[in-house]
Amino acid sequence: LLTREGEIDIAKRIEEGINQVQSSVAEYPGTIPYILEQFDKVQAEELRLTDLISGFVDPDADDTTAPTATHIGSELTESQLEDEDEEDVDEDEDGDDSDDDAEEDVGIDPELALEKFNQLRSTYQNLQLAINEHGYESPKATVANELMLDVFKEFRLTPKQFDHLVNELRTSMDRVRTQERLIMKSTVEYGKMPKKSFIALFTGNESTDAWLDEVLASDKPYAEKIKRNEEEIRRSIAKLKMIENETSLTVQNIKDISRRMSIGEAKARRAKKEM
Repeated sequence: LLTREGEIDIAKRIEEGINQVQSSVAEYPGTIPYILEQFDKVQAEELRLTDLISGFVDPDADDTTAPTATHIGSELTESQLEDEDEEDVDEDEDGDDSDDDAEEDVGIDPELALEKFNQLRSTYQNLQLAINEHGYESPKATVANELMLDVFKEFRLTPKQFDHLVNELRTSMDRVRTQERLIMKSTVEYGKMPKKSFIALFTGNESTDAWLDEVLASDKPYAEKIKRNEEEIRRSIAKLKMIENETSLTVQNIKDISRRMSIGEAKARRAKKEM
C-alpha cells in the first residue's frame, strides 16, 4: 500500500505532466481566445462556470498538500463527449434544476474566477502585442508567453474542456502528418530519393516549394521519377501552408508543441499507473 507521502509524490508527478500538457496546448493560438470566449458565455449566463473549470490551483499551497489534477487528457471518448452534451441539453430544458445549478457553482468563488480570467485576458493581450511588434520568437514574446502560462497553469479545466483543447491540437498534427506521408510516398517510396537526403531538404522548409524545385533542377537519378508526381507534391505543400496560415504556427512549431504535449501525457500516465 502507498503511504501518504507516496500518494502525494505520485499526485505531484501527475500534476507536472498535466501542467506540461496544458502549457503546450496554451501555445496553440486558438486556446486562450477559446477559454476567454467560454468565460464570456459564463458572464452572459449562457454557460455554467463549472462547465468550464473545476477550480484553481493555489500557487502558494503547502507542499504537503496533494495536487488536485487527475485528468490527463483524451480520457473521454467521442460518444462520452456527446453524452455529456446531451445531458447538458436535458438539464437546460428542465426548469427545476436551477437551484441545483446554483449549488454546483458554490464551490468556485465567482469573484476569484473573475480576477483569474481578467489576469489571463490581460497577459494574453500583452502576448499578442509583443508578437505583433517583435515577432513570435522574439525575447519579449517569450517573456510575455511565460507570464501568460504562469497564470493559465493555475486553471483547472473540466475534463471535457481539457479534451476539446487537446483534440484541437492533435487534429492539426494529424493533418500535418497526412500531408507529410503523401510527400514522402511520392519522393522516397516511389521516387527512390534517399530518406536522409529528403529529410535534410524538407525539414524546416515543409510549406515552401524551394526544396522541391531544388530536387527537380538537380541531375540526381531520382529527379525524373519525382517529376511525375510534382503536381501531387505541390498540392500537399500548399495544404501544409494552409495549415500554417490557419494556426499562425509553422509546421515545426506545431510538431514541437505536439511533442511536448505527448511527453506530458506520457509522464502523467506513467505516474497514474502507480496509484
